[in-house]
Amino acid sequence: MIKAPAARYPTYNAIQALARAFNYPYDQHMQDWEYEAARFADLEKYLTAYETSDDDEIRFTLMEMIIETSNEDRYFDWKGQVWPKVYSLLKENFLLHAYTVYYWCDFDSERIEDSFSITPEMRGLWEEQSKQG
Repeated sequence: MIKAPAARYPTYNAIQALARAFNYPYDQHMQDWEYEAARFADLEKYLTAYETSDDDEIRFTLMEMIIETSNEDRYFDWKGQVWPKVYSLLKENFLLHAYTVYYWCDFDSERIEDSFSITPEMRGLWEEQSKQG
């Protein structure tokens, strides 16, 4: 059995800051704002914001949004075009994003075909990091 890392979720302050920065709607009844608000068209903005931020709460939430864009445009080669950059960021900041990687690994799913499109890559990253201790 794979041991889950400590759960981590976007904070209210990070959500508020990003909603303002990207001029996105927010109300207290939105569940999983980072997934509802994420837009494939703004992917480059998220990556730039991630790379220029020194706030871990902001970066954590941005990474959730970045990964969510992998579900947005089935005709774009997200794995080929975006995954190498995301992989590098996740690997460099694995402790910050361990729960995110674990979530997207979807270990509860018996059939990987029924998981997220990015699940095989996330499982590969998880395995690499697990071997490093």
